Amino acid sequence: MTAIEPAALPDRQPLITNIQRYSVQDGPGIRTTIFLKGCPLRCPWCHNPETQDPEREINYDQEKCTGCGACVQVCPSGAARLEGAISVLDRGQCTRCGRCVDACPAGAREWSGQAMTIEEIVREAKDDEMFFLSSGGGVTISGGDPLYFPRFTLELARRLQDELLHVAIDTAAFCQWSYLDELRPYADLFLIDLKTMDGDKYRDVIRGSLAVVQQNLERLAAAGATIRVRIPVIPGFNDSEADYDAFAAYLGTLKGRIAGVDILPFHSYAGKKYRLLDRWDSYQYRDTESLQPEDVLGLARKLKQAGFSPADNSLTVGGLTG
Repeated sequence: MTAIEPAALPDRQPLITNIQRYSVQDGPGIRTTIFLKGCPLRCPWCHNPETQDPEREINYDQEKCTGCGACVQVCPSGAARLEGAISVLDRGQCTRCGRCVDACPAGAREWSGQAMTIEEIVREAKDDEMFFLSSGGGVTISGGDPLYFPRFTLELARRLQDELLHVAIDTAAFCQWSYLDELRPYADLFLIDLKTMDGDKYRDVIRGSLAVVQQNLERLAAAGATIRVRIPVIPGFNDSEADYDAFAAYLGTLKGRIAGVDILPFHSYAGKKYRLLDRWDSYQYRDTESLQPEDVLGLARKLKQAGFSPADNSLTVGGLTG
C-alpha cells in the first residue's frame, strides 16, 4: 500500500476545545493544558474525539432535552426534529449554523470549539503562573495535535516563552520534520505518543506513518530536545507480549537520549464525549473497561530491563505527576 504522508493546516488558526487548569499528568508540575481542535490521525480509541475535526461541532446531550421544540423551530435544514418527547439531530443534514445552540433553553446543545487569539490564550495561562512557579509546572499545548497547526503552535510557544513559562508540546510527531525543527527552540519538553511498533497497524488503523514518527523522534533526540515518550496501552491493539517486546527493544536504543517513558493505560472516560457527538455506535471501545496500573506491569518490567526506572522518573505509569 502507498505510504501516508503527513497532513497539516499551516495557515489555519485552530479552534480551542478546552483550557484545562490544574492538570498534573501532561508534563511536570501543575500545568494548564491547551487543547487545539484538529488532528491528522484517527485513533479509534481517541480520548478526545471532539478534537479530531478542525471544524466547529455541536455537542448534543439528549438527557438535558426537555422536548420544547425550540431547536426545531429555528433549524433551517430540518436537521433538528422531534421524535416523541425528545429532539433528535440529523448530523447528515446539519449545516452547523448554530441556531439550535442559541435557541436551546436547557443548554442541551453547545459548541465544541471556540476561536481564541494567541494573546487571549497567553493571558489565561498567565493567570496560573503562581501554580507553575510553586510546582515547576507550565503550559502544555495539546490537541488534537498541535503540529497540525504548525505556525500557530510556533507563535503560541514563542509568546509563552516570552512570558518565561515552561512549554510542553504533546504530539504524535506525524508531521514534516521542518515544523518540529522550527518549534524546537521554543519547546522545553516534547511529549511524543508512540502508539505501536507495527507499521502496518499504524497505517491501516491510525492512518499515519510509523516511519515518519520514528524519524522525527530520532532527529529530535539527536538535536538535544528534551523528550518523554508516551505509550497509550490499548486493549487488543498494542498490549500483547510481542507489542511490549517491540516497544522495549526500540526505546532501549534511545536510552540516554530521551528523558523517559510514560505508560498510559486505556481509560473509558471518553464514552460520554462520543455520545455527545453521536458517535457512540461506531466507537469501537464502548464496551472496554479501563485498564489499571497492574494491567500494564508487563510493559513496565520490559522497559525496566531496557534501562528505564521509576527511581529517576525515567519510567512512569500514568505520566509525570505534579
